Amino acid sequence: MHDKGMVSRDTSSKTHLYKAEIEKESTQEQFLDKMIDSVYNGSTARLVMQALGNERTSQKELDEIKAFLKNLENK
Repeated sequence: MHDKGMVSRDTSSKTHLYKAEIEKESTQEQFLDKMIDSVYNGSTARLVMQALGNERTSQKELDEIKAFLKNLENK
C-alpha cells in the first residue's frame, strides 16, 4: 500500500507509523465502481436490488432511499 501511495510511512522511530493518504470517500467510490463492474456486470440496478433484497433494510432506510431517489428524479 505504501508503494502505491495509499499510505505514508514515518520511519523516524523504531516502530513505523502509517497514515492513510487517500480519503475514505475516494477509496469507497473506487472500490464500489470496481465491484459493480466485476460482480454486477456494470449494473448499478442489480447491486441496489441485491442490497435491498437481503431483508436487513429497515423501513427508515427505505424511506431515506425513496427520498434520495425522488431528489435525483427532480434534478
